[in-house]
Amino acid sequence: MDPRPVTIHLDAEIRARADAEATALNLTVEAYLVGIINTALSPTGVAEEAPPFETSDLRTEAARRYQHEQARIALAEYDRTGVSIPLEDALRTFDDALEAGLARKP
Repeated sequence: MDPRPVTIHLDAEIRARADAEATALNLTVEAYLVGIINTALSPTGVAEEAPPFETSDLRTEAARRYQHEQARIALAEYDRTGVSIPLEDALRTFDDALEAGLARKP
């Protein structure tokens, strides 16, 4: 790690939020912010993650890694083929599967 320090000026609200999150995770605010920055600077450019200060994201780290990897795979497939599925078609497929599953329930 480069030993040269970097100074980041946070306004009071962001600092308070960072302090609260770091405390909840039993981290120093510096360690917490380094984690946020590392996540934000992901080399893949995939933006399926929750915002850095989103406390309602209850996914496990394994679930986040899996979803991130699936997003990378989907993005690579789109980059390779240029083919995408319109949202309406994906939602229709989901709705049809859900309705079929509910119809099978006693």
